[in-house]
Amino acid sequence: MEKIIIGSDGSGYTLKEAVKAHLIERGFDVKDVGTTEDTPVDYFDAAANVASAVSSGEYERGIVICGTGMGVNLMANRFPGVLCGLCESVHTVEHARKINNINILAMGGWFQGPELGCMMADAFLDTAWKQGLDEETAALVQKGYEVTLAKEKEVRG
Repeated sequence: MEKIIIGSDGSGYTLKEAVKAHLIERGFDVKDVGTTEDTPVDYFDAAANVASAVSSGEYERGIVICGTGMGVNLMANRFPGVLCGLCESVHTVEHARKINNINILAMGGWFQGPELGCMMADAFLDTAWKQGLDEETAALVQKGYEVTLAKEKEVRG
């Protein structure tokens, strides 16, 4: 089963714990980089820990959570090769996976309850890139992905 890395600040702690338990129950190998009961982690550190592990290839995908999801999303997207999507519904997660090929899901602990967060995590992990797209749309999505990666290399040098 796929390894997943997950992290949050204090505002995302409750949602993170629910999602982590759900994924473990599904059989995923989940690494938690905080916040924990004993150790608070700031949103930027939680996101950097997850994004660094995905960027390096140690993990294929990760989940980051803070109060709004915006702070962890912004930080995670600073890492090479990371495509983090801030999503608010199962529908947006499915589209972010199949169209944008996100490898990190950002959520807001103030906006997603445990049940919705678990459903969003399932959509993130169960939806494949280009899943269900017709040939023409899949080709456009592929081109968009390649252009995105090329732009990242151009900008970062």
